[in-house]
Amino acid sequence: MMAFGSCKRESFLDVTPKGIVIPSTLADFRLILDNVVSAASSGSVTSGLSAKHQITAMMTDNTTLTPDLTIALYKQDYEVRAFMFEDAIYSPTEDDLDWNRYYQHIYVANVVLDGLEDIAGQSAEKSLLEAEARLHRAYAYLNLINMYAAHYNSATAGIDPGVPIRQGIQLAGVDLSRASVQAVYDLVIEDLLYGTQNLADKQPGTLQFRPSKAAAFGLLARTYLYQAKYSEAVAAAESALKLQGTIRDINTDPASIFAAGVRVFPNQVNDPEVIWFKDQGGLFLSATNNELFNLYETGDLRKEWYSTVRNHMILGNDVDGTIYAAQLIANNTSAGVRTSELLLIRAECHARLGNVAEANADLNALRKKRFKAANYVDVNITDQAALLRFVKAERRREMAADAERLFDIKRYNLLDQDGISVTHTYNGKTVTVGPNSKKWVLPIGTKYIQINPEIKQNPHD
Repeated sequence: MMAFGSCKRESFLDVTPKGIVIPSTLADFRLILDNVVSAASSGSVTSGLSAKHQITAMMTDNTTLTPDLTIALYKQDYEVRAFMFEDAIYSPTEDDLDWNRYYQHIYVANVVLDGLEDIAGQSAEKSLLEAEARLHRAYAYLNLINMYAAHYNSATAGIDPGVPIRQGIQLAGVDLSRASVQAVYDLVIEDLLYGTQNLADKQPGTLQFRPSKAAAFGLLARTYLYQAKYSEAVAAAESALKLQGTIRDINTDPASIFAAGVRVFPNQVNDPEVIWFKDQGGLFLSATNNELFNLYETGDLRKEWYSTVRNHMILGNDVDGTIYAAQLIANNTSAGVRTSELLLIRAECHARLGNVAEANADLNALRKKRFKAANYVDVNITDQAALLRFVKAERRREMAADAERLFDIKRYNLLDQDGISVTHTYNGKTVTVGPNSKKWVLPIGTKYIQINPEIKQNPHD
């Protein structure tokens, strides 16, 4: 019905498609929110409300890049600039793809929410559509605030600059100044809580692109984790897992069609572990550094998500290094909510709260589905500090392809003083970003600041 991604924009908020029928019925709003293209022959599903902020993966200690890899993996100039933590990732004439994408999602959600207000009466379908729109909006804002703002700090969140908040579709006279980090989180939580009350409990595999109550609780658990509200995160994760708690055994994951000895994620619409499918929006290839690769233990099948074949041919190019095999086939990775992440959220929060037995139990529930049976041994870590370190490493192993590592680095450095720094070298130039650097926060695209000068740039010194 709508191709929001193809329209020209005067600014990142001006995404109104031209020449379309104005939606006015519940059926119209259902089509807008689904905005799905499916291919029955392959079982793939692509939603217009996809998520792809993998540029953050370029800014972490999981990734490496060389000029040869840039060519082989089809990396763009902006990805190289992100890898090197440059002050401007995009030129003054370029769109910031992630900023645009998530504000587009917010616009779509607001179109639905504004339109629903004009429909008289209240019905279950109307409440459901409102809840779905609000969950898409919450997801977009949660990613924006973690990309373009400092990590949530309860002592300063009320004054730390966040991102502009838009809760309607009118542009004339709108103040686009950056709301505080606290204000953005408050809106996210408000939208998620509405979802926990009004969404369907869960969605079948073919409709996993639609939000569900399990997804709302899952995203709420992630949000509370980012806020260091650990008891609340445990409760939200448990509510989600009660509704949908299956963990996939990756012993059954299919073999890669590109390289022997490599496994790939199954098609996500058929993955019982996926609670909310957020299509990553196309092919993304990244080279894995040795630090990450060496975190995997003997018998850990997640190591087979990566190709270790040197001079491995991919898309007609030589790749000299280790690549995310999980990213090689379209529609097989989701940036939404999965049960594995929720187990790790609950394990981390239990570890922080001193619930050692519960944290170990969650770790083992996940790990036994990740190892060859002959190599698997339960963990039983009794020291609280050691347990938390192990949970963090397990989260890094499990979620390496999820583009959340940058958020975790910011979080660990702020809350735990972990002192994580990243050193990247490219074409003879080396940059080191220390734990207190402002470079962990992405710069806002110059184009948007020129159009909307009330938006202030992130310091990047």
